[in-house]
Amino acid sequence: MASSSHRFWLGLLALAGCAELAAQNSGQPEELLLDSESLTLDRKTNLIQLRNPRISQGGLAIEADEALATGIEFDQKSEWRFTGHVRIAVDTAVIEADSAVFTFDQKQLSRGELEGAPATFADVDPARAKPIRGGANKLSYDYVARTLRMSDNAWVHKDQYEIQGCDLIYDFSDERVTSGSAGCAELFRIRVLSNQDAQAPAAAPPP
Repeated sequence: MASSSHRFWLGLLALAGCAELAAQNSGQPEELLLDSESLTLDRKTNLIQLRNPRISQGGLAIEADEALATGIEFDQKSEWRFTGHVRIAVDTAVIEADSAVFTFDQKQLSRGELEGAPATFADVDPARAKPIRGGANKLSYDYVARTLRMSDNAWVHKDQYEIQGCDLIYDFSDERVTSGSAGCAELFRIRVLSNQDAQAPAAAPPP
């Protein structure tokens, strides 16, 4: 990419940062920052490629090895495809996956679709004695509702209980697990773990 184009896009990023700061002072969403080792614009597709990107806003941080974005104008709806060691940290929770598609709208994350073998989460609240862990092959994170939907070999380990099913929903605000789709062919299972199993790190159930 030509150096002039590189400066052009960096200039857009700087302007976006200033706009976000002004919005923060007026009670709008918090400042949103994008850091990346490199940024390349594909003029044929108008897609933006980033290496080792990191997006942060308040208590939210998203990072990965690479990303492909439809745009960096976060006040408009844009789609970001992350690949390689995807990690999203939001408040006390951390979600990890192999790949993810995140949608941003109105200067904030709207939702994220993550996949892994499995994709996992850990809610580590210092006020809680033990972390809540879970995972599935597919995760759907709703940033506004603060819920995580797990499908395809889903499991959640909370206290002395392990919940398994084809579709589970974890509410970060209430620390509550509920079943998702009623059309699942599989039954939901709750295991009461022994003290030894409860103290051991949670692992995904066998397929």
